[in-house]
Amino acid sequence: MNRINKIATFIILCTGIVGCSSDSANSTIETHASTINQEVNNILKVGVDLKFPPFSYIDDKGSPAGFEVDIAKAFGEYLNMEVEIVNTDFSLLIPALEMGDVDVLIADMAKTEEREQKVDFSVPYRYGSTFALVNKDFAIKNNITNNMPEDEFFAIEDANFIGLAGTKSVYYPQSKGIEVTEITDIGTGIVEISQGLSDILLTSNANSFHAADPENTIVYSGILDQDASNFAVRKGDNDMLNKSNEFINSMYEDGGLYDQIAEKYDPIIAKFFFNEDLGLSYIINPRN
Repeated sequence: MNRINKIATFIILCTGIVGCSSDSANSTIETHASTINQEVNNILKVGVDLKFPPFSYIDDKGSPAGFEVDIAKAFGEYLNMEVEIVNTDFSLLIPALEMGDVDVLIADMAKTEEREQKVDFSVPYRYGSTFALVNKDFAIKNNITNNMPEDEFFAIEDANFIGLAGTKSVYYPQSKGIEVTEITDIGTGIVEISQGLSDILLTSNANSFHAADPENTIVYSGILDQDASNFAVRKGDNDMLNKSNEFINSMYEDGGLYDQIAEKYDPIIAKFFFNEDLGLSYIINPRN
């Protein structure tokens, strides 16, 4: 009996004869069912939110593109599998993974205690600074510049913070005792900041959002905290977790993926951060 038939037999026994009902049994069934799908179809379904250029977006031909997408395709090659990019809103990525709609998340997701209860995280594959997109009138009124200390910035009275649900733009201000209005679409937040309906939005993509409306926004870069981003896999899917870690480690080796794509992404990263001295190494290596 081959491996797929063994797994299928296990599922039939567990659901039809034994009548497993525990959460752990259900999780095992979902993981094995996903494994069967991967082996039969040889397709790796990768969850990505394609609203964050230049890291993940839809290009002018209507195809997924960007840094995360290139990594996903390389991961598929590493596993000798075809890759299907599943465009999913960031707030729905973990539910999609839990339901088996995708096999792995490569979506600039930081590890948090709350998320760790639902999924398993790989070693980091990139690092990101946190910036604030600020309404320009609000910034002028409160004398906000990059020289303003972080504690002073978060102590501004009557600041209306808005943040993307499930992301650092919500939980980081909340960690400082700030009330944050949660949204599920980043476009809504950008419009609200531009129009002055909200004052501050924390996001790693503040520079590109500011470039879209430099007349009504500024970027505050005085936030010192740095996040590590990881692949996320289903809870208990040790096979996918181990493969993810092996692949990420290989990317950092001499001649690995990061060396191969540096020429492509050095100018892209420099343009994104409006700093010609920055390149790919700025987002893939931790800073002390």
